[in-house]
This record gives sequence, structure tokens and C-alpha cells, in this order.
Amino acid sequence: MVKISGGNGFSFEEAIMISDCSNIEGVEQEYIEVRERFGNYQLIRQSLQDQSGRMYDVLEMKLKDGREITLYFDITDFFGKGFEF
Repeated sequence: MVKISGGNGFSFEEAIMISDCSNIEGVEQEYIEVRERFGNYQLIRQSLQDQSGRMYDVLEMKLKDGREITLYFDITDFFGKGFEF
């Protein structure tokens, strides 16, 4: 079962941590978290960033009320899982 922990997601230090899952499940959970917290949104940009050896998925988006926000997901635990051959 996918585990969600960490902070509010508004910085690297407060990133939302997703763990105990495969890469596909983890990325899917990111979008579930965004929809649950903010409803409909428009994705502006998504990027993968390495900060001190930890991997983050950074989502820049525009919310339905017009605000633009950036959310940080710590994906270190699942990054690349499920793609082993």
C-alpha cells in the first residue's frame, strides 16, 4: 500500500514523501494527492530534480482560482522501481 508522509509540499524541505510503491503507483499517487488537495488544475511543468542525493518530482501548476503554485514530491523511495529487467 502506498504510504504518504512528509510536509505540505511547498518546498524541498517540506516535500510530500511517497513510499512503499512502484514507480507507476507513486506517480499516480502524486496526481491523486494534487486533485484531493486542490481539485482541478492545469499542469504547467513537471521536472525531476536531484537535491543532495534525493530525487524530487516538482509540479508547477495553475489552480482553478488562477493561483500558480509549485508542489514538491520526494520520490526517492520509488524512483525507478518497477522498471528492472
